Amino acid sequence: MNSISQNRSMKKLLLIILTVFTAWGVGKAQTTGAVVSTIPSSFTAEDVVKVIVDVSAVPNLAGKEPLYVWTWDPGDPAPGNGGWDNSNEGRKMTKEGPNKWSWTFTPTQFYGKSPAEITRIAFLVKAKDGTGDVKTSDIILTVAPLVYVPNVFRTFPKVVGQNEVITVYLDQALATDVTTQRMTPTQARISLWSGNTMVDVEKTVTVVMRSDKVYSYTFLPSKLFTIPAGTNITKMRVTFKGTGKDSNGNTINVESLTFEYGFDELK
Repeated sequence: MNSISQNRSMKKLLLIILTVFTAWGVGKAQTTGAVVSTIPSSFTAEDVVKVIVDVSAVPNLAGKEPLYVWTWDPGDPAPGNGGWDNSNEGRKMTKEGPNKWSWTFTPTQFYGKSPAEITRIAFLVKAKDGTGDVKTSDIILTVAPLVYVPNVFRTFPKVVGQNEVITVYLDQALATDVTTQRMTPTQARISLWSGNTMVDVEKTVTVVMRSDKVYSYTFLPSKLFTIPAGTNITKMRVTFKGTGKDSNGNTINVESLTFEYGFDELK
């Protein structure tokens, strides 16, 4: 083969390689651009989390609906993602607005794994039929470790704000008063305050037993309460209600001490 033929062959090979890589790059770009946020901004494997994905800037997905979650880490969810060309209806996301979709779940329950096994969540968002890369690029969320200071009353996250999902906990094993130690909690009375002024009215909610002597309730203040625009919540007060026994062994209604916890102005 003469030098002219060799040069032509080399140019043809380079053109093929360039075309392949250009096509790959363009295809990848068509799936990028998703804007992801979570409520709360930091969450553990045991918290209820709402993931919001805006696909307005994802060319392959913008304008498509409905959209579905496809996840694989820390494992496949039950009953599964479905097929790539036919997503499981249980993975359908909630439409929040134009090109904006959400997915609300508790990681331990959703994946059927212990908190220690869940350090990150890997997923993407796709059309029901994802054939042809009708999807986002891979999305990775970091899961916060379960770290807390043992106390009779605590919150997660430790720093709370009126636009964050909050879980309040009662740990009877750490209580110092007899009533709180011995009661069977069933409800909690929660009030929000701006300085010395109560915002909206006190709410009574049902608590959940998380483990022996540990009870909790999870809520988003701005959803549970009507908070006037411009109002800054500075604290909340929580009193747990339940049943106990009087000196004659009769069942009576009792309440714990009232716990007060400060809010931070979170952005």
